Amino acid sequence: MNTDKQNYKWNIKIDGTGEEAVPAFFSSYHIPHGLGRILMHRGIDNEEKLSHFLYDDLSCLSDPFLMKGMDRAVERILMAIEGHEKIVVYGDYDVDGITSTSIMMRCLSSLSADAGYYIPQREKEGYGLNREALEKLAGEGYSLLITVDCGISSADLISKAPEGLDIIVTDHHTPPAVLPSCVAVLNPHQADCPYPYKELAGCGVAYTLCRGLYLKRFGRDYDGTVELAALGTIADVVSLTGENRILVKEGMKRFVRTPIKGLAALLKAAGIVHDDTTAVTRADQVSFGLAPRLNAAGRIAHASEGVRLMTTSSAEEAEKLAERLCEINMTRQQIERTIFDQAKERIAELGIEKDMALVVDGKDWHPGVIGIVASRILESYHRPVFVITVRDGVGKGSCRSIPAFNIYEALSRESDILLQFGGHKMAAGFSIAEDKIPEFRRRMNEYAAEVLTEEDCIPVLDVEEELSMDDISLDFIHSLDLLEPCGADNPKPLFSIRGAFVETARHMGADGRHFKCQLSGKDSLVDAIFWGVGEENPCQAGDVVDMVFEPEVHEWYGEHVQLIGKDIREEDMRLLDRDYLADVYRKLSAILRNMAKPVREVHYLMGKKYDFDSVRLGMALAVFEELAILSRFSRNGEDFYQKRIIGGKLNLLNSSIYRKHRMQGGGRNG
Repeated sequence: MNTDKQNYKWNIKIDGTGEEAVPAFFSSYHIPHGLGRILMHRGIDNEEKLSHFLYDDLSCLSDPFLMKGMDRAVERILMAIEGHEKIVVYGDYDVDGITSTSIMMRCLSSLSADAGYYIPQREKEGYGLNREALEKLAGEGYSLLITVDCGISSADLISKAPEGLDIIVTDHHTPPAVLPSCVAVLNPHQADCPYPYKELAGCGVAYTLCRGLYLKRFGRDYDGTVELAALGTIADVVSLTGENRILVKEGMKRFVRTPIKGLAALLKAAGIVHDDTTAVTRADQVSFGLAPRLNAAGRIAHASEGVRLMTTSSAEEAEKLAERLCEINMTRQQIERTIFDQAKERIAELGIEKDMALVVDGKDWHPGVIGIVASRILESYHRPVFVITVRDGVGKGSCRSIPAFNIYEALSRESDILLQFGGHKMAAGFSIAEDKIPEFRRRMNEYAAEVLTEEDCIPVLDVEEELSMDDISLDFIHSLDLLEPCGADNPKPLFSIRGAFVETARHMGADGRHFKCQLSGKDSLVDAIFWGVGEENPCQAGDVVDMVFEPEVHEWYGEHVQLIGKDIREEDMRLLDRDYLADVYRKLSAILRNMAKPVREVHYLMGKKYDFDSVRLGMALAVFEELAILSRFSRNGEDFYQKRIIGGKLNLLNSSIYRKHRMQGGGRNG
């Protein structure tokens, strides 16, 4: 789709027959055959797994005290509360960090703790703990510090923490070889941690700690901030399986009537919830609607504004803060576009377009948006990307990767020239002296050349299965809602179709950046939309195409099937001859007679009454339109066909579509 990209590889997971056996237990759960096939290929292959997938709720979460360090952490926090000690929650400035901090603050407040919070300023302090902040907090009388979504890589700093400041680390990032020595470390990724689910986000670990506190203090579980756990889990793009699926599914159920005034205000300001009957069921409503607005605070303002929003008890303050975050997000978008354009220019200037790892640096780029810029560059080049902003001789970097390249391991390998680093296999951050950047670029490309092949750098679309137009019904699309919440390890399903005829094609939107085409279906036309393609033309009228798409229900004067195009390929098909066109025209004339009929109705009648194949029929009708013997017009949002009188002999070769698709030998009489 993007002209900067290489072609996609299509990994079709289910063969095109659709006839493989689906066990009978699916029908007892009212799961349609098509959805059953998808679930089976996602590992939901027995009744117990299906029941868990459909019905697990908060009662199915594991015992929080299975997490290593939980006993010590809970004991120390409750002791601090009983002793009226000052507790500070030390968070991170992304959505996971903001929600983690808010979860802990709301829980501690409900326990009558004397608690405050601290989140470092992204640009001045950077990620995680820093010595100045620890000394400042100790000086303010805090005796217990609880990290959320950070701290696992701060063993040296924690070992030198101010006297009298106890520290509990809660984190979910990859643990280094040396762990912090402190009151307790809560991280399910610790090698000897028995907690059964390992993929919790930072907010999930914080939420589990809150559950431990409530079980110890009151003998009952805690669920007061599961909405925030859902928001942070989605935003951090962790696996939406197991306990994360439970947190997200149950948390989103509460969005509409949440008592968290800041969340309610942000949902309304983002246009996601309009009243208390609006259901939020899709994770992408959160990842595209809520997360960027909350993230913007930590990127170009201060993340404390996000925590204030999620902890305020004032509806008026919540509304004002939510509106401010929306404004900040618009500013962030403008800054991001500028830096992205500058980064592309810098790539060209360095001549690194063909590098296996793209290391691009710039002066005084806003550090709050370079991670997003790295993601956008990765979308264009599909290879590991390191974006570095340089100020006062120090570069702060953010990186994003592809599945075949573990970016955390790559940074670990080159750690001798880094000032610090941390993160995951797919995303990480680091800092580096400016004069070391050229060496870092050279080394990272040498390493990438060792571990990557050109094949690894061709993006892959994982396609559930190939469908026919007949398969893509409203009922089938609605059945896919059972897969929600969709995300990492449980993605929204993509499908492919083969040999679809393009009836119409045009750019759309105020700036023409989007593209819409109509494909011939069995009974009607089906709209396909390609978002954000710019000036590119994914296809043109008269093409026969294969397409990968995400199906959705579009509501316009009723419900209609709509396809969101992800990739498209043209097929070379020759299907037309004069005899076939003459037959179509005769039967079309009988249907239209002297009156116009809706295009969808014409397709339906020609298929139902005369059994015309949708692809060849679509081609024939497009030829008639091109030759002006059939006209199309719109009325009240509906397209109509009207037959026109033919004057004189018709030359089929005047149709480019006919010339392109006529059968071998079928065009000699044209």
